[in-house]
Amino acid sequence: MINIAVCEDNSEDMAYVRSAIYGTGTLCSVSEYQNAESLLWDIETECKQFDIFLLDIYLPEKNGVEAARRIRAKNENAPIIFISSSEEFYREAFDIYAFHYLIKPIDHDIFADVLEKAVRITDKERNYNLKITYKGKSSVLKYSEIAYISSFNHTLCFHMRDGGEYTSYGKLDELAAQIKSELFVRCHKSFIVNLANVREMDTDGFRTNDDRYVPISRTYSAYAKESYHKRLFGIFQDN
Repeated sequence: MINIAVCEDNSEDMAYVRSAIYGTGTLCSVSEYQNAESLLWDIETECKQFDIFLLDIYLPEKNGVEAARRIRAKNENAPIIFISSSEEFYREAFDIYAFHYLIKPIDHDIFADVLEKAVRITDKERNYNLKITYKGKSSVLKYSEIAYISSFNHTLCFHMRDGGEYTSYGKLDELAAQIKSELFVRCHKSFIVNLANVREMDTDGFRTNDDRYVPISRTYSAYAKESYHKRLFGIFQDN
C-alpha cells in the first residue's frame, strides 16, 4: 500500500487529483489537506508517514515550496510532485529535489505517467535490500539507508545515513553490478554514492546531506555528473 498526501486548497482541483490517482489503479491510501500547516502537523507532531507528496504551490499562509522544505527535513527521499498554475517556482523545486512539476490544467496521461514512475521508485526503495556477510555475521541493509560505499584492499565499507558503518569482503566492481538502483552511482574506483543522500556536487566530489565528502575521479567524472544532472533535472521531463 502506497500512502499519498495531497495538499490542495482548490476543491475542484482536489477532486480532479483524487480521481486521477484512483484512476491509475494504484493500490494506495490518499490523505487530503487544504493547507500546508495541517499536513506539517501530521508529519511533525503526529509522526504520520507518507510515501509520495502532491503539493499545490499556491496555498494559504504557507506555500507548497516552504512546506516541501520542512517535509525534506523529515523525509529526504519521498517523491514530491508539485502542482501549479505557474512556472515561477521551478528553481525552488529544483533545489529541494522535486520529483516533478506539473502545470495546471493537468494532463491526465502525463499525471498517470508521473505517478506511475513515483510509485515504481517508491516500491524499489522500500523493497530493495543488500545482504552482506563479514566474519560470519550477516546483515541486511536497506538501499535507502546507505549514504555511500567505499572500498579498500578487497573490503567494502557501507557508510550509513545515521553515521553507522558495516563492512564486508568483496570487490566494488561486483557490487556495482549487483545493485539494482540508478541512484547508486560509481564516482571513483573506490567509491559508490547514493544520489538520494547527496546535497551538492562540485568539480571534485559530492557533499552528502550530513556533510561527508565523496570524491569524484577523472575516470568516472562524466558519468557521475551526467547521473547527478539526470537526478536534478528529472522534474522537467514530459512537461
